Amino acid sequence: MYLQQGVIRTMRSIFKLLSTLSVVVAPLGTAAGSDTLDLRQALIVASADQPIINSARRMLTEEVAKRTEIGLKDSETISNGKSPMILLCRSDEVPPPLRNFVEAMDVPEQADGFAIAVESSGKRPIVVLAGHDDRGVLFAVGRLLLQLRMSEGQLELPADYQIATAPRYPHRGHQIGYRNLSHCYDAWTAETYEQYMRELAVFGANAFETTRFSLDGRDGPHAKLTGGEMAKEWSRICDEYGYDFWLFSEAIGGQGHTEAQEREEINSRLETLRAIPHLDHIYLTGGDGGTSHRRPDLMFKWTGKFAEEARKIHPGLGVWVSNQGFGPELNNWFFGYLQQEQPEWVTGVAYGPWSRVLLDEQRARVPKQYPIRRYPDIGHCLRSQYPVPGWDRPMAQTLGREPFAPRPRDHARIHNLFDEYADGFVTYSDGIGDDVNKFVWTALGWDPDQELDSILLDYSRFFFGWDIAERVREGLFMLEDNFSGPLAENEGVERTFAHWRSLEEEADEDLLTNWRFQSCLLRAYYDHYTRSRLLNANATEDRALATLRMASQIGVEESIAQAKAILSESDQDQTTDVLKARIIELGAELFESIGAQLDVSTYQARNDERGAVLDFLDTPLNDRLWLEDELDAILSGRFTATMPENVESGDVRLARLARVTDWEDAGPGGFYDDLGCAWKQPHLVKPKPLSDDPAGVTTPREAHYRGNPEHQRLSWIDVEEALNNTPLTMRYTELDPDAAYRIRVTYLGRYRATIRLVADDKYEIHGPYGHTLQGIRYTTGYSDAAAVVTPKEGDPPPVVTPLEFVIPREATEDGTLELTWQRITGRGTQVAEIWLIKQSPQTP
Repeated sequence: MYLQQGVIRTMRSIFKLLSTLSVVVAPLGTAAGSDTLDLRQALIVASADQPIINSARRMLTEEVAKRTEIGLKDSETISNGKSPMILLCRSDEVPPPLRNFVEAMDVPEQADGFAIAVESSGKRPIVVLAGHDDRGVLFAVGRLLLQLRMSEGQLELPADYQIATAPRYPHRGHQIGYRNLSHCYDAWTAETYEQYMRELAVFGANAFETTRFSLDGRDGPHAKLTGGEMAKEWSRICDEYGYDFWLFSEAIGGQGHTEAQEREEINSRLETLRAIPHLDHIYLTGGDGGTSHRRPDLMFKWTGKFAEEARKIHPGLGVWVSNQGFGPELNNWFFGYLQQEQPEWVTGVAYGPWSRVLLDEQRARVPKQYPIRRYPDIGHCLRSQYPVPGWDRPMAQTLGREPFAPRPRDHARIHNLFDEYADGFVTYSDGIGDDVNKFVWTALGWDPDQELDSILLDYSRFFFGWDIAERVREGLFMLEDNFSGPLAENEGVERTFAHWRSLEEEADEDLLTNWRFQSCLLRAYYDHYTRSRLLNANATEDRALATLRMASQIGVEESIAQAKAILSESDQDQTTDVLKARIIELGAELFESIGAQLDVSTYQARNDERGAVLDFLDTPLNDRLWLEDELDAILSGRFTATMPENVESGDVRLARLARVTDWEDAGPGGFYDDLGCAWKQPHLVKPKPLSDDPAGVTTPREAHYRGNPEHQRLSWIDVEEALNNTPLTMRYTELDPDAAYRIRVTYLGRYRATIRLVADDKYEIHGPYGHTLQGIRYTTGYSDAAAVVTPKEGDPPPVVTPLEFVIPREATEDGTLELTWQRITGRGTQVAEIWLIKQSPQTP
C-alpha cells in the first residue's frame, strides 16, 4: 500500500512538471520534439454497456468525423499496438494497468467532474478521460473536443494537455421548447434537437426544458411531430446522454376556481406526465408579466396535491415553484409560507422574469434547504427581463425582440452579477437568436471565472474552424458593439460589415451553409443596411425641416409642398438594394438550414415580433409619416378651433409649423428630455447603472414598442419605464428662482398604469392619472387641450397629445426642481418626453 501511495505521489509530481515542460518522449502519434499528439489513427476504448459513456463515445466519433473526415475506430481493450488510444472511463472503473495513473489525475469527487491527461510512458500515448460519474465522462469528451485542433485530415492535441475540473453549479440548462411561439424550434426534428443539445453539452450543459404541450396536436405549420411524440424523443435523448429533463408549466391554484376545476386541471397535467417516459423536474411558475398571478395560498395548496400524484408517475420528481410577478403582499405570503411551513414536497424555487426583488434578497428570504434556479430571459432584446441597454430606436424598430443577437459581454456580466445566490440556471429561449448567449451562460455555469475571450474562442473554433476562429471571435464582439450608442454615429457598423464580408468572400461551401455563419452574415448585412437607410432618412428629414422653416419667406403652402416632395424621397438606393437582396437571400438560407422563420407571410413566423426581421426592412426610420400628417392638418385647418380667436389664420399656421419643426425646443431657459433615448435624458435620475441592475428591478430603463408607426413620432415609440414601485425621477438645477415654469409631458406605454406626479416630494402636480390603449389623450390633429376620447372604427389614426401642467413657484424658488412619478396601479410608470418650459411674462 505504501509503495502504491509513493508511486501515486511521484506521478502527481510528474503531472506538475509536465504542466511547465514540453514532452520529450515521442511514441507513435507524436513527432520527435513535437508538442502535439497526432490522433488520426487513434482507437477509442469505452464501455459499450454503459449508455451515457457509449453516447459520449458516439459524440466524440461523430463530431470528429464532421470536422476532419477522419473515422476513429473502437477497441474493446487497451492493447499493445502502436496506434494512440483514447480511453473513456469512470474513475472507479479504470482498466488495471492505468489505475495508478488515473488516481494521480485527481478526478474531482463531485457530480459531473472529470480529469483528462496523457499517459505517454509506454509504446504509444493514451489520452485518458476519467469522469467521476458517467456524465462526467460525457463532459470530458466535450472538453477534449474543444481542445482538439480539427480540420480536414487533421486531428491534434497538445501532448501535455491535462485538466481536472468540476462544475461550480449543478443546474446548467436551457429551455428550448418545441412550440410555435419560438422562431425556429417548431421546425426541428428530434435529430436537430439531439445535435443542439449535444453541442451545448460540449460546453457543459446538463439540462434541457420543454414547455407544456398538447399531447396530440402539432403546434404550428412546421411541426413534424405532435407534442407527445416529441416529448418521448426528448426523454430518449436525455436518457441516452444523462441530461436532466425539465418541464415548464403554470402552477395550479387559480383564484376563483372551484375544487372540481382544480382537480380537473391536476388530472390534465398528470395525463401529460404519463406521456413522458422519464422526467426529472417540473417548474411551475406562479405567474409572468402577461399572465394572472396565483394566490400563494391556493398555489401551494393545489400544487402540493399535484406534486404528490406526480411523484407516483415519476418517483423523485423535482417540483419547483416561483414567485414571478408577485407584488410585495404576495411575496410576503410566499416567503412566509416557505419559512414557516417548509413544505417537503417543494424541491426548490425558480427566479425568473418579472420577479420584483433582486436575487440576493430572494436568496436571503428563501430557506437554505431550497435551492434557487435562475430562469433568465437571454433571447429577447426588448420587452424582456434583460433588454439591450440604451438601444437606439432604429435598431429596436427593425431588429425587434428576437433577432440574432450575440451579447457575450452583457450576458457574461448578467450571469456573474448574481450567480453566487443561485444553484445554476435553465435559461428561457425562443430560438437560435441567443445561440452565443447560451454558450456563454453554459461555460460560466461550469466556471464563472473563465475569461470571456477564451469562451468565445472555443465557440469560434468548434463551430467555425480553427483557421478563422480569432477573426470570428472578433466579429462576434463587433456585432455586440453594433448595438452601442446612436446608430447614425456608430461607424463601427461599417467595419463590422467589412469584417464579415471578408470572411464571406473567403468561405467554402461548408461554411456558407453553416447556419451560425449565415446568422452572423445576416446581422452584419442588416445593420449596415439599416444604418445606410438611416443616414439617408435623416438627411431627407433635415432638408424637409429646413424648407418648412422658410415658410414665412416663401409661403406656408409652398413650403409644405416642397417639404412633402422631399419627404417622399426613398431612403433606399442602389447600394441598399444590393444589401436588401442579400438579406432576403440569407433569410431563405436560414429557413433551409435551421428552420428560422424570419417573416410571417413566407416562412410563417408566429407573429412579427417572433424573429420576423424581414418584415421590417422598409420600416420608416425618420418622422416622415408624422410630419406628413401634421402638414395635412395644418393645410386643412383642423387645429384652428383650439387657437385664440384674435390670431390671424396665417399666423396660426406659421406658429404651428414652428412647433412641428422645432419639436424638441423648450424655449429660452427650458429643457427637453427624450426619455426613450439613452443619450437625450440628461435630467433623468438612475439610482444605479443598468449594468448593476440589468432587469430594472430598482432603477428605470428604456423600453421600446413596435406598434403601428403611422402618425406617431419616433419619440413616442419608446419610453423610460420604472417598474412596479420604483419611482421615475427627473432632477433640474440652475433654474431661475424668479421665474415660473410649466411641464409638458407625453404619457404612453403598454402597461396601462395609473400614475401620480409630485414635485419635491410635497407639491402634487397632478393626481392619479390613468391611460390605457383606449384612453390616452387622442386627437385627429394637433391640440394643446384635447379631450380624452376613445377612437371608433373608421376614425383617423390617433395622435398622442402631450399634456401641460403648472409647476408651483415654491418648487423652483431655490433654483432646483425634482419631479417624481409614482405608480399607483399597473406594471410600472412609462413616460416618453418631458419639456420643462420657462414661462415668459407674456405667457398666460
